[in-house]
Amino acid sequence: MHRIAWFLILAFAVLFSAPGTGRANAEHCTLTFSVAAENTIGTVNPGDALTGSIDFTVRSAWQQDAETVSYKTSGTLRLAAAGRGEVTGAIKVVHVVRTPYTADYISIDAVDVKGDLGGQERYADPMLVTLYAAPVTLTTSALPKTNADWNVLSKRRFFQVHTPTTMATFYGPITRISGNCR
Repeated sequence: MHRIAWFLILAFAVLFSAPGTGRANAEHCTLTFSVAAENTIGTVNPGDALTGSIDFTVRSAWQQDAETVSYKTSGTLRLAAAGRGEVTGAIKVVHVVRTPYTADYISIDAVDVKGDLGGQERYADPMLVTLYAAPVTLTTSALPKTNADWNVLSKRRFFQVHTPTTMATFYGPITRISGNCR
């Protein structure tokens, strides 16, 4: 009986310290990025350069399905056009998806979107940054640690935010990204 108790204690310790399950360390991630506008939002036109930032702290993590680890977070996603406003949202979840089928990707999802980017003052959730890589590029479901790790996600990088007044999506490719998690 004593051996079974030790086995169970050890098994629970491993389970709740394993990456992608249960509790996560209070990991903090910061990134900066550039976006090339693909469409118009008020005074922002196709081809205009915008700058963005991502800042979040991981609160917990769970295995969403066989290929996805989701991280509950708190933080801010921001995109700005010099002299033409900005849009911000609260980052609530980050998904790391590893799949052998189509693409590995990380999706950074923000809600409670607000701002005045290009003069647009109404938005609909969510605001997203999605970074794609070829299938089986990511070797773990952990968040990338270094700038080089983040830049492995280079197959396609995309920003989007929804505007309810026009039922349009403002979007553009991310042309540069830099950051780390500690």
